[in-house]
Amino acid sequence: MNKRSIYLVAVVLVVAASFIIIRKLKNHYAPRINLSGISLKDLDGKVVDLAAFSGKPLVINFWGTWCPPCREELPAFQKARDKYGDEVNILMASDEPVDKISKFKKENNYTFIYTQLQNTFHDLGITSVPVTYFYNARGNLVIKKKDPLTEEELDGFISEIIK
Repeated sequence: MNKRSIYLVAVVLVVAASFIIIRKLKNHYAPRINLSGISLKDLDGKVVDLAAFSGKPLVINFWGTWCPPCREELPAFQKARDKYGDEVNILMASDEPVDKISKFKKENNYTFIYTQLQNTFHDLGITSVPVTYFYNARGNLVIKKKDPLTEEELDGFISEIIK
């Protein structure tokens, strides 16, 4: 091989590696979302005032009924709900139609608060679900986690925001 061919191969490899790295980083990115940027309604169509949750830690999980990894982590959220009770608020936010969320709620025995996101995931910068945000009692974002949570991760993150 001559020097020109080696140089061309090297450039192609560097460009390809850069695209792969950028794609992997983007896939693990979760945008910073302040509570003031989130608009939710309950399943009865009433606006959910997130200020009403101040004074207690808040966990918001962005999910979809159609998302297998989202559904897989729901038992961990229920265990956390059972363990922490009213010490922490857990909201499940989907941008799907209310009837789909309501049907899912009726078919499953989870006791957290289901909400319909009035923004779209895209509006908030969320590119894939599940993604979970952990806010302390003052409403400050402390932790954001993209991808499904294990029971141990969820428990550890909630312990962090309860401090």
